Amino acid sequence: MKSVPEILHLTALELSHHLGCGKITATRLMAETLDRIDDINPSVRAIVALRDRKRLMEEAYAADLELKNYIDGKSTDEKNFEKRWLLGIPIAIKDISHAKGFPTTMGGCTLYGEELLPNGHDAANSMNSTDAEQDGKYHVFGKWKYKSQTEDDPYVKRLRDAAPELAMGCHSYNSLHGTTLNPANPSLSSGGSSGGAAAALASYMLCVSDGSDMMGSLRNPAGWNRLYSLRPTAGWMEDDVGASTQLLHEESEVLELPYPISTPGPMARCPEDVAMFLQTMLPGGKSKLNATLINNQSNEELDKLIKTIKLGWLGDFGGSFLYDHGILSHCKSSLEKFQCIGGACVESISDAPFSSGKLWDAWMAFRSRRILMSIHECIGGIEEDIPERLKASNVKPEAVWECESALGVTSQQLQQATKVVEEWSSCIDELFQTYDYLVLPSSQVYPFDASLDWPKSIAGKSMDTYHRWMEVMVPVTLLGVPCVTIPAGGETNGLHNIGLQIFGPKDADAGLLSLARWYHLNINMNTN
Repeated sequence: MKSVPEILHLTALELSHHLGCGKITATRLMAETLDRIDDINPSVRAIVALRDRKRLMEEAYAADLELKNYIDGKSTDEKNFEKRWLLGIPIAIKDISHAKGFPTTMGGCTLYGEELLPNGHDAANSMNSTDAEQDGKYHVFGKWKYKSQTEDDPYVKRLRDAAPELAMGCHSYNSLHGTTLNPANPSLSSGGSSGGAAAALASYMLCVSDGSDMMGSLRNPAGWNRLYSLRPTAGWMEDDVGASTQLLHEESEVLELPYPISTPGPMARCPEDVAMFLQTMLPGGKSKLNATLINNQSNEELDKLIKTIKLGWLGDFGGSFLYDHGILSHCKSSLEKFQCIGGACVESISDAPFSSGKLWDAWMAFRSRRILMSIHECIGGIEEDIPERLKASNVKPEAVWECESALGVTSQQLQQATKVVEEWSSCIDELFQTYDYLVLPSSQVYPFDASLDWPKSIAGKSMDTYHRWMEVMVPVTLLGVPCVTIPAGGETNGLHNIGLQIFGPKDADAGLLSLARWYHLNINMNTN
């Protein structure tokens, strides 16, 4: 296996700057990227569809001509840097995202096969900047939808949130594409559901990527691959949240969540790229974040900011969550660096702030109903028939179980679950009167054997469902608050890679990114 070319070690923003001043060319970057994919992808299986190399090189050459016009001052295009920063930079599109000319297998789901999207529905062009060079699709199980910030016409509606194989478990595997492996140790899982994005970033095939997060799909793979990600404030990415919040839709009753429980978000090797790509992903007309302002904060400004911050460590949630041996001490040691190096205040919260059992029951009701409704939106028919249809198509048993569970959820249970979330939100609002941000580990287990479907036990206790080992993700998801994931260190063999999920009040996304920037500049860059 070849060493990583120097050009691929650059961040997305560094690449953008070098391209914009003529220091590198888009054709060289594309060639190095494709060579890297050829070299490393067979061992990690992150990219599952790739466009023709000749066509990609032609597009990179066209980007070079446009870049030269900028450099020579000949361009009459008035777009500013924020709207053109991806010009010439290769990116990948999710396998569950429709893009013209690509097969869409919905995460290898047998219900969908390898559907080719007709012309005129080019999801690749829905990026804020259409200047990125889209070279392939990465292996992922998730969902997102957004439209271009620079175009008035809405992005073609997301393929709905649905196919059974999609976001079911933080481990990216399926029968069509196989298993995405951890670049630090190919015997281990890369996580999921955005595991393909994480593996491509960690192996330097990509410099920035998107993902989605319902139950940790941005948080888990970021932690396991020593990356940064942001789960934005719920609703930021949705122009019309109705389709993604419905839980029950009958003639006599319609029940909805107050915000989506799944949301798209960015992932990268540095928080600066995360901030910039988040701004790129925001739907048109939503100016909720100024990435340039965040990224231009000086070290002195960040140092001053950190000294004013108070962090609350939730740890095992008052003994509610089980962890692999070492995770809690590992994560707390990284968290305490905010205090011993940055001067922040870090306090442990020993008692459970809320009943984890109530949160889990509410989550089970919400999740199963959303999964069933998402599948129903995609394949139609009668809801009650869906489990048998999934079985007939050999869809994974976890999906069948979710749909069968959903059929037994009553409107009274959903109303009670909504009440639990309201109570949990009130509890957290009180905690945020004392703490600026709260902290949990990014996973309850370290990266596990990639040949497994999911961990069957933690610390000797059997898991009662396929996703119980991800229970630590539920408190944040149910709140709909922003959460940044930062690497908490690890080992070169990947065995003990883990991260911290740090969350704050709604719309505190910018503050979390500033926190991550301080950590990256002062802690993580000095330990990688």
